[in-house]
Amino acid sequence: MKSFFLWLASIFEDQAGSASSKRIAMFICLFFYWMLVAGSLQGKPINDNVLFTVTGIILFGLGAVTAEFFKKPNS
Repeated sequence: MKSFFLWLASIFEDQAGSASSKRIAMFICLFFYWMLVAGSLQGKPINDNVLFTVTGIILFGLGAVTAEFFKKPNS
């Protein structure tokens, strides 16, 4: 069980091992996106502005997190 919590905490860490606010914001927006999709499957209307904004934040967060992998390490 302890290894599960360590794995879960490592999802939010950046390459240096500290908490990444970009990853946390991206996962929060993914949760909101999931709520929008689940609501639409139940017949609730979705505001286009909210959908496009959440999608834009997710894509920006994905690009910012991916860019961390291509940084040169400090020597």
